[in-house]
Amino acid sequence: MTKLKYKFLYYSFLLFVTFSLLELNTAFAQREIDSLYILDAVILTSDSLLPVVNAHVISKFNRWGTISNKQGRFKLYVQDDDSVLITSIGFSPLILQMDAAILSSDNILEIKLPKDTITINEVIIRAYFDYPTMKQIVINMQPIDLSQFYPDWTNTGLLYLEPRPMSFKGPIQALYDVLNRSARLQRKLIRNRKEYNEIMRQMGRYLDTIPAKPEHMQESPN
Repeated sequence: MTKLKYKFLYYSFLLFVTFSLLELNTAFAQREIDSLYILDAVILTSDSLLPVVNAHVISKFNRWGTISNKQGRFKLYVQDDDSVLITSIGFSPLILQMDAAILSSDNILEIKLPKDTITINEVIIRAYFDYPTMKQIVINMQPIDLSQFYPDWTNTGLLYLEPRPMSFKGPIQALYDVLNRSARLQRKLIRNRKEYNEIMRQMGRYLDTIPAKPEHMQESPN
C-alpha cells in the first residue's frame, strides 16, 4: 500500500511539472506572437521611384527574411526595435530601424534605395599608336633577359651543339628547344613579324616591311 502511494505521488508530480512547462511555453509563445508586427512595404529607387525587384530583406533580430516581388512589395514579421537590412545589386545597403511610428501605420511603407554608382574618368582606347611610332616600337623591341630564370648549363653536355653534316638533333636537344621558354618567345616574335609583314604586303606597302628576324637573332657574318 505504501509503494502504491509513493508511485501515485511520483506520477502526480511528473504530470504537474509537465503541464506547468506546457503552460509556460504556451504563454511565452503567445507573448512572442503578440510582439510581432507585419511590415508591409515597397522598395523603390531613390532617383526614379521605380520598383526594385528581388531585393533581399532580412530581420537582423529574428534572423529571417524575404525578397521583394516584381512591384517591389514585400511583407515581413518584425518586432519593436528590430533592424531590417535591405540589399540589392547596384544599390547601397540600407538598415531600417523599426519604431512605433512605422509599426502603428496602416499605410504601405515606401523604402527608397540609393543607387551605388562609381564614376571613373574618361578612358580613350586606341588600337595602336600612329603608324611610324608603332613601327619603331616593333623594330627596336629588345629581347627579354631570361638568364636569371635558367641555370647555367655550361659543360653539362646539354647545351645546343651544331648538328654534324648529314645528321639530326638528338632527342634531348629537340625537347629542350620545344620546352625552352626563351625559344618559344623567339618563335612568337618571329611569327608576329611575319604576320605584320603579310599585312603590309596585302596593303601594298612593301617598303614598310621589317626584317623577318630582329637584329639580335640574326647570325653575325663571319
